Amino acid sequence: MTTVLVEPSPVGHRFQAVANVAKVALLQGDVVLLTSKGATEHEAYADYLGGLDVHVEEVFDGVLPPTRQMAAAAAEVCLRTPVAAGERHTIVIMDADQALKRWWFEAPRVLRGIAPRPRVVFMLTRYPAKLSINDLTGWKLRIPKATLAVAAMATRTLDRTAGFAGRDDLTPGWIVKRTRDPDLCDAHSRDRAQHRAELGLPAGRRIAGIFGVVNERKNAKLVWEAMGQAGLDADLLLAGPIAPEVLAWAESLPAEERGRVIVRDGFLAGDVLDRLVASVDVAPIILTNNGPSGIMGKALAAEVPVVTAGSRVRARELTATDGGEVAELDPVSIGAAIARVFAYPADRKRSNAIPPATAEEFAENLLGVDSLGRVRRPRSRQRA
Repeated sequence: MTTVLVEPSPVGHRFQAVANVAKVALLQGDVVLLTSKGATEHEAYADYLGGLDVHVEEVFDGVLPPTRQMAAAAAEVCLRTPVAAGERHTIVIMDADQALKRWWFEAPRVLRGIAPRPRVVFMLTRYPAKLSINDLTGWKLRIPKATLAVAAMATRTLDRTAGFAGRDDLTPGWIVKRTRDPDLCDAHSRDRAQHRAELGLPAGRRIAGIFGVVNERKNAKLVWEAMGQAGLDADLLLAGPIAPEVLAWAESLPAEERGRVIVRDGFLAGDVLDRLVASVDVAPIILTNNGPSGIMGKALAAEVPVVTAGSRVRARELTATDGGEVAELDPVSIGAAIARVFAYPADRKRSNAIPPATAEEFAENLLGVDSLGRVRRPRSRQRA
């Protein structure tokens, strides 16, 4: 059988997720990746997928192709690829939030006539997994997506829907299955001095680090203001593709402050990003999207304390894993939280009872397969 992964965008964290799923899917057959034209020339492709036996087809003109085009491209692969008796191909839409809106309408016409019918899996990246009863904003996002998922399932063109959950959330989910955002980092803070020497970071300074795509949503300016109000003598590291407005802010700082903001602009290979995360003393994740964070997972794996604000999901996760400090979304609270992290003893031990969220667990829960890549059989009501 063949697993068809649909991911038009070659952004680093997306291709990392593709690689995680592909490694599990390859246990049972071939993997075809449908992506946008020029994606294999992106640095993220070589970094995450270059060593995998994945057949890549660049079929989309952009990173947001129409739903019908994605369904048609995946269907074409299934039609031309033989499948053994008793097996089905699998189609996985890796970032399906937009496709979900029209899948129930477009997919039945596109997938009609394919025998056997392919198994279709959606990964929702913006589905709030756990909500309080009074979280009206969260319910406004969740109810329509759950309804659309049920509508697509009723057309027999969607078999499984999964969504990111916090690393403390071990519940399976009902309509949308929960798969924990993996905490992956191949570097560790115990080697901080070595990492800093190799990466050219100051050896004797406290450093707070903001990583990934550093745009205004990551609130670098707010973190810097918070550190100043708390009177913290520390540097701020911005590492990853940095938005022009954030670069302009950093360059506009007074000369005496500008030297304390370290800028590493551009794509970061996975091993470099891991070592940068492991090099800092604290990772402030100040975001208003109420979901888990891949960078937070890296920091937790590297034993780097996190300060988070703006998300109940991350707050619950941080409390459960004893991975840092929770703050309110204001400079006084954020600065105080960073100060508390800086005051941690060097031999601090975390009281974390949460099992690690692995890449294999993420991929298996997304695909609905066991550790050998075989599709899990639904349990009977009596056994459940």
